[in-house]
Amino acid sequence: MLGALGVVFGDIGTSPIYALRQGVSEAGTLDPAVVMGILSMIVWAVVIVVMGKYVCYVMRADNEGEGGIVALTALVRSGYEQKGQRVPHVLLMAGLFGAAMFYGDSMITPAVSVLSAVEGLRQVSAKFDPVVVPLAAAILVALFMFQRRGTAVVGKSFGPVMSIWFVYLAAVGIYRIAQHPDVLRALSPMYAWALVHTHAALAFTILGAVILALTGAEALYADIGHFGRRAIRLAWLFVVFPAIIIGYFGQAATILHQPGSAKQPFFFAAPDWALIPTVLIALLATVIASQAVISGAFSMTSQAIELGFLPRLRVIETSPSQRGQVYVPAVNALLFAAVIFLVLAFRSSDKLTSAYGIAVGLTMLITTVQMVSLARNVWRWPWLAVAALSAPLIAIDALLVAANIHKIPQGGWFPVAAGIVLFVLMSTWHRGLELAQRHASRAQPLDEFLHGALDASDPPARVPGTAVYPGSTPGATPSALTSNVRHNRVLHQTTVIFANRPESAPRVDEHTRIEVRDLGAGCYEVISRHGFVERPNLPRLLASLDGQLGDWRFDPKHTTFFLPRDEAMPGCSHGQMTRWRERLFGEMSFHSASSAEYFGLRSEDVVELGVQVVL
Repeated sequence: MLGALGVVFGDIGTSPIYALRQGVSEAGTLDPAVVMGILSMIVWAVVIVVMGKYVCYVMRADNEGEGGIVALTALVRSGYEQKGQRVPHVLLMAGLFGAAMFYGDSMITPAVSVLSAVEGLRQVSAKFDPVVVPLAAAILVALFMFQRRGTAVVGKSFGPVMSIWFVYLAAVGIYRIAQHPDVLRALSPMYAWALVHTHAALAFTILGAVILALTGAEALYADIGHFGRRAIRLAWLFVVFPAIIIGYFGQAATILHQPGSAKQPFFFAAPDWALIPTVLIALLATVIASQAVISGAFSMTSQAIELGFLPRLRVIETSPSQRGQVYVPAVNALLFAAVIFLVLAFRSSDKLTSAYGIAVGLTMLITTVQMVSLARNVWRWPWLAVAALSAPLIAIDALLVAANIHKIPQGGWFPVAAGIVLFVLMSTWHRGLELAQRHASRAQPLDEFLHGALDASDPPARVPGTAVYPGSTPGATPSALTSNVRHNRVLHQTTVIFANRPESAPRVDEHTRIEVRDLGAGCYEVISRHGFVERPNLPRLLASLDGQLGDWRFDPKHTTFFLPRDEAMPGCSHGQMTRWRERLFGEMSFHSASSAEYFGLRSEDVVELGVQVVL
């Protein structure tokens, strides 16, 4: 549970720094009825969306222990595949768009979190005002530079630090509530209803700030693979939920009885003597929250690559003992550039929060829509039960998104634009890969190709050693093998055709992972399955085959791996993709990470053969 506190709840746990402040700012009034209404809206939004939707409902949808929008999309797809059907295109695209919006959220969270904490220095002294933005930028630069070293060591301190943070939130909240206990009346949803009833337009506007209290809800679901449902639920119910709710009540009490505190209620709620410690603990907590979001983006990228939603990128495992601890340099560079741009361009957490809500709301809405398909097609719930549960949740998510649309010109355009660009990249890659694999499956059958080559009047020369040809379609002839036999006229004494099959499940049972087929004449086909959180290591897999390929034993010194270097040509899809998407797919394919690195191969053991791809 301590580990979950340090990783899962960083984002939602630091929302009290800015959520209520932004709600009061959006209202433009300190009328007690309005402040109590905003507080009630935040409390019940957390109860319904985080507690009801995510903790009680969405977290049931684990894909063999894994969660998150990508894992959920894979689970929905596997449900259709098990019935022999193709997943509806709109559901798959919705999942990709949700993942793209998660990246947009990952760009904003570090910027707004760290900047909001550093702004607390202004409450210490106005002299700190000129250094707020440079200091926030410097902290974020250090954070992103640190990523390559991994978080396994420093991550051990995340749990204790966040535990102190939540205790602090509750302690300050209790301190302020004890002074003004009348604020507890906002526990009644009638205060939220009264605000909606008497000031409907204002309440709708305030919803755009209420969503800030829900940021990080998706992390509860995304991290179940690392900590499990039980630990996350216990941490939420007994630590996080009480602490943040008490913290919000304490801030509201401060605003009601100290109107000048509305500009920074989180920092004003602390006693004067505790202001500097408050800034320091807030800064630590927001750095941890940022780290959790960045690590989540790395993990989701790794999953998306294995599921064919992104091209191969360089993925570095940073912990030999903890699965899922990865570093993706390309994603780190993208997030770093975006975060620093946001800090320098907006220069204020007030302005940045305008860009925040739309990405969060869209991701939550897409998750709910995917859950409808899952509940109906995988869990086999009756339509009445699905509609009764999903309709209110979709309505709430849609309201939260609608309340943030007006913020697009104020900064909301950034995550939307970033999400659209990433969605175009992901959908183009997925479509291009689908067409390429469809074409590969129509290639000459492997048995037919080998028998035809060996029985020909001028067969290829048999050369000593072992050749391994990785491919993706079982039973099909890899393009590198075709090129080597037809153009170089050689076939090694031992030839292993390796068919790599990623599955929609996160992990594959070791007993069913490998399937070997003897093709005769020293040729073998090895079909290897792996889940989307696993990475295929070809030398390790070949070493595990000792005794399964006759007398052959894996010897790295006498084994050569022949890999294709694909090049997609313009017009290669024959009208199934637009010309600009063909070019985009070609560029993504050309700049994708080496297959050698993906399969864990040494460069000196690899021969790459250029192959023109037809989609």
